[in-house]
Amino acid sequence: MRTNQYATVPETSGLMIRGGSRNLFPIAQTPHLKAGYGIDLVANMSTKSQVILPELYGNVQYKKWEFYIGRKRETVGLCDTLLSSGSYIWSGNALPIPKIQLAIVDFLPLTFTKNLISFKGSYAHGWFGSGDFAYGYFLHQKSFYARIGKPTSQLRLYGGFNHQVQWGGKTYGDLGTVNNRTLPGSFRDYISVVTGFRNKGNSYFDSTNRIGNHLGTIDVGAEFEFRRLSLSIYRQSLFDDGSLARKEANNVADGLQGIVLTFLYPERKKGQFSLKKALFELLYTKSQGGSTFDFEGGIFGRDNYFNHQQYFDGWSYKRRIIGTPFITNYRDTNNSDDYNSNEIANNNRVVVYHFGFEGYYGEKLHFLSKLSYSLNYGTYGFPYETVPKQFSGLFQVDGQIGLWEGLEWNAAIAFDQGQLYTNTFGGKIGIRKTWSGKK
Repeated sequence: MRTNQYATVPETSGLMIRGGSRNLFPIAQTPHLKAGYGIDLVANMSTKSQVILPELYGNVQYKKWEFYIGRKRETVGLCDTLLSSGSYIWSGNALPIPKIQLAIVDFLPLTFTKNLISFKGSYAHGWFGSGDFAYGYFLHQKSFYARIGKPTSQLRLYGGFNHQVQWGGKTYGDLGTVNNRTLPGSFRDYISVVTGFRNKGNSYFDSTNRIGNHLGTIDVGAEFEFRRLSLSIYRQSLFDDGSLARKEANNVADGLQGIVLTFLYPERKKGQFSLKKALFELLYTKSQGGSTFDFEGGIFGRDNYFNHQQYFDGWSYKRRIIGTPFITNYRDTNNSDDYNSNEIANNNRVVVYHFGFEGYYGEKLHFLSKLSYSLNYGTYGFPYETVPKQFSGLFQVDGQIGLWEGLEWNAAIAFDQGQLYTNTFGGKIGIRKTWSGKK
């Protein structure tokens, strides 16, 4: 219930009140040029009450181009956003990072290819703010994805990458044994951040490495569309410190792979179940280029996903993992094995089997379920003595209330059972009203 919810669901039970608004309207009566905003306000009343703004942004759109500034709910990478265990690098598990972004938000066809090839992408600068170990540091983010095939083609192929970097800022106190709190943050350093070229300057930090913490995925996928159903497959290959491109310590085995079966015309009949979508994913992160890191010997294993030796807060925002929640924050686990308290992730070598289902019962009742089973190995530096096994499940339903258009009820139950988390059982019930403007 809490994962991949943009850090809006509290740990303890209580009452959530949520409201939001989105709007997009033409500028100067020009249909292709529009401006808009989005706001989402969440108030949780429990043992620790809180008010959260998971979304607050202003944007300008011109056809398929968009510029926005603020916080906006997003996922990054090829995957099914509804039933997935979470995109590896940017899953919606943490509160959105405030940023400015220029993007092509939908695939833009190249006319000289007769619309057979299209692409989309993004370029962004963000602010991490203050963490437990560093403050004033930044996010550099970019992505590029291409599609071969028209939207109406029976076969469509996808490929692309996303690149994330934490850079700049300062650390609290000393960093290791060096009394220097400032990390590289000049314009020259920014060029190294963007290009990924190694730093050739005189700075102590990253003097033999790339500026900042670089990570992301290289993605491929395909969609096959038939008369009554479609089949999608995808693979996210992980890169963190360059192991994906090295022969000596290659992490090619690691990645997120999924297969999605979508029924295009589910028959919704009274008293019968009808399936709309089914998903299976395998997340594998055990390799990490092997157990050896030897700088002099040029062997760079032990990628130690989502942890970093300079940004001890790792790949997190407000102490929430930004990527897949199956790489766990040590504060969430119930495992007594030793761990490095300067690292956000105490368990980044995992094997996860994940299933997702969506469908209907009768004509009006909609249901969704997610089931996950994981094997957890800790990290190379602090491996678990045993292999904690964990099962987590979610089942939720919703339906319309006929008294008022746009009014619906929803309910869910979920549980965690195993050796990694505290065994828990939870539920929720809610009511929601949606207003939509006239077209």
